Amino acid sequence: MTEKTEKASRAEALRVSKLFQEFHAEAVADQVSTFSNADAKMEDIAEAHAMIRALGKLKAKMDRAVNAAKHERRNQGKK
Repeated sequence: MTEKTEKASRAEALRVSKLFQEFHAEAVADQVSTFSNADAKMEDIAEAHAMIRALGKLKAKMDRAVNAAKHERRNQGKK
């Protein structure tokens, strides 16, 4: 098993984990609630925006790892 495949396996396991999904959804919801708060300070809004972007980047990184491994497997099958 290549390093890419191993990383993809770990990323996929984390991505489909109910626990990860629960905590990710809660973290996003907490940050989104900041935007709904009329009394939120600009610093709080900026922090919430940064957190949501970071969480999105984390999920995108896991997706890229899984897709890279799929691509690698597809290419190995063509040989």
